[in-house]
Amino acid sequence: MAIDLYSTKQEKLPIWKKILFIFSIVLLFIVLIIFSYNQFVKIPQNNKIMSEINIKLSEQGTIEQLAQKELVLDAEKRINEFKNIYAEKPVFNVYFNKFETWVYPRISFSSSIINVSDAEISLKGQTDSLQSIMQEMLLLDAKNDILGYTISNIEMNDGKVTFNLNLKVNPELFKHQNEQQ
Repeated sequence: MAIDLYSTKQEKLPIWKKILFIFSIVLLFIVLIIFSYNQFVKIPQNNKIMSEINIKLSEQGTIEQLAQKELVLDAEKRINEFKNIYAEKPVFNVYFNKFETWVYPRISFSSSIINVSDAEISLKGQTDSLQSIMQEMLLLDAKNDILGYTISNIEMNDGKVTFNLNLKVNPELFKHQNEQQ
């Protein structure tokens, strides 16, 4: 058996295969044209239209409404600033509860200056004897919240003893977290 290399006879393709091939090529071109049209024409046009609509919506309203909007936004900003300041304010209820335990009963204080940032308290006190001041010193030495103290300007007049008491206290007494305790 020999192979005939010089034969001019070719196999004939069925007509339905030729029609299917031509149809698939035409369909491919149609899909490419539709994709290109959407990608390079319709989508940019729609984006432009959407941005114009957004600009018009943001400018919508009368001058009076826009002015009121600015006032409301400014008020909101100030309220938020006040909330932050309020959240950081010192809380004195823990301090006053502790202060009651620091005072010897025979001593009264007529004025106080509280420096929260340095956790220092200056008090002007009055009692009937030096013995009461000594008892106050023993009481302050026993308290953990008192980091240090100074008693100065002791004066004795007509059976009354006046003095100044400067306390260095634990800064945690003024912290905001103590409010929940």
